[in-house]
Order: sequence, then structure tokens, then C-alpha cells
Amino acid sequence: MESARQYLDARQPGLGDRFLRHLSSKLAVVSDRPLSFPKLETLPDEQPYRRALLHAFRYAVVFEIMDDEIVVIALVHCSRAPNYWLGRRH
Repeated sequence: MESARQYLDARQPGLGDRFLRHLSSKLAVVSDRPLSFPKLETLPDEQPYRRALLHAFRYAVVFEIMDDEIVVIALVHCSRAPNYWLGRRH
């Protein structure tokens, strides 16, 4: 998250802070309505991971719904190879 903010700020001052606000807003929606986000289509159906796109940016929040919590697995850049983040799961 911090590296994305720094990268975006380097491209345009203030863009990183805008990204963080957008991310915070999206995380609030994920917290309120986690089932409204689709499962990842690049993984088998039995995998529990879902994604929430940050439409103003090319990032997605990958998360898993546990019994009583939502666990963010990764914040991924959408132009990278699919599932490059899988090694971060544990």
C-alpha cells in the first residue's frame, strides 16, 4: 500500500493520497458487503478469494471471508501477471 502511494505521488503530487482515500472507501464497502464482490476468475471455484477493484486506479484488493472477519490477502496491480500475489497468502 505504501509503495503504491509513493509510486503514484512520484507520478503526480497528491495522487498517492487520493489513492489511499479511494482504497479506504473501498475497504469500507468490502467490510459492509463482502459477498457482493466476485470470486477471482483466474483461480478454481473452490478457492475462497474475492476481489474488489479500485476503478479509479489499476489496483484490486484480494480478500478472503473468514468466519468472523475479512482478511485482506493482497493489494495487487491489475496489469501484472494473474495470481502473482499467491505467494503472499501465508
